[in-house]
Amino acid sequence: MASTKTNMLNNSRLTISDQPPYDALQSFVRENHIAMKGSGKGNLEGLVFAVKDVFKILGSTYSNGHPEWLRTHGPDDFTSSIVTKTLSAGADLVGKTVCDELCYSISGENWNYGSPINPHDPRRFTGGSSSGTGAATAGGLVDFAYGSDCLGSVRVPASYNGVLGVRPTYGRVANDGEAPYCESMDVLGYVARNTDIFRRVSKEVLGNDSKKVTFNRLLIADDCFDSINKDVVEALQPAVNHLKQNFDIVENIKVSPNGLEEWTEIFRIIQGYEVWESYGGWIRKYRPNLSSGPKERLEWASTITMSEYKEALNKRQAIIDRVKEILPEGTLLCLPTAASVAPLRTSSLEEINATRAQSTKLLCISPLSGTPQITLPLLEQHEVPLGISLIGAHGCDLQLAELAADLVDSYHKANR
Repeated sequence: MASTKTNMLNNSRLTISDQPPYDALQSFVRENHIAMKGSGKGNLEGLVFAVKDVFKILGSTYSNGHPEWLRTHGPDDFTSSIVTKTLSAGADLVGKTVCDELCYSISGENWNYGSPINPHDPRRFTGGSSSGTGAATAGGLVDFAYGSDCLGSVRVPASYNGVLGVRPTYGRVANDGEAPYCESMDVLGYVARNTDIFRRVSKEVLGNDSKKVTFNRLLIADDCFDSINKDVVEALQPAVNHLKQNFDIVENIKVSPNGLEEWTEIFRIIQGYEVWESYGGWIRKYRPNLSSGPKERLEWASTITMSEYKEALNKRQAIIDRVKEILPEGTLLCLPTAASVAPLRTSSLEEINATRAQSTKLLCISPLSGTPQITLPLLEQHEVPLGISLIGAHGCDLQLAELAADLVDSYHKANR
């Protein structure tokens, strides 16, 4: 397994081709492939990137992770601004990456196009829904890649595949041309293979913060750590200790006064209602075949009433206020990115759903509050990556990204 792992983490970097790449990680789409040459000048000159197959690119049609979506939609009528911006900054687009069905999953499975392979251990999931984005970047096929994130669709693949991953402040990065999903919480995010690339991409994508911030206070999210298995908490401890050493003030806190389960339910109702608003009409009209996980969630989403949705939105305001209270300028929150390392592909649906439920308690905080979150690839458990995250106040995205890169560098320097 060791030699296989090494080989899969060091694939040859892709180049532009009008033919879809035959990549060992199954991370790229084939039927609706497109590649584009960058300007060749700018901050991202010399880099190659991929984009999740949910963004419009003129000359192609995005599939949204399902062949029936591709069949029933016409060609993209414009190119998403993030793609245009990245090409202008000098990077080359080498293809579009596979995602989970309609993005309503965080496992990394796609029964229609094949599930991307985790380059650290092919027996394990890549995480989703930006599954190909995480796998292609970790495996060296691209330098960085874009995805979308509502319930961890960038953060989970970043954690499972051992790359830096960002969910920006809600509304910070334009996501025009993205497939409809969950309008009030979905954002464009990205992953990068190493800290140098991460810094370059972050500067280009995030732009400058409006004010200078000094990060001097770290909060350890006790209820988040208490919600996962003890062996995972123990595995994360060296990373937590390293982070603590870089702040003047370290405190422990309970993020959700009434329990993370309450926040999870509020998140699920808002997400479910908005996802059904996005897809319900299409599903009723075309009756697409859906795999069991997304199918169950969509069937449940179709039962959420307008009054339940409005009630959840009202409750969400209290969450926004709570996170704003505990995360003033200069304070960061430390928590596990996901509940575990990447689960084995042999896991039952019940096990997958249980992991999803456990991870949702951690992953819902940033989308509910609209705050930026970055997952740091500091360590491993069971010889595969295990991510830890930092959440900051609204608008500190670039400085948080720069700090995250510095923390990754200093951790690996100290643990060579």
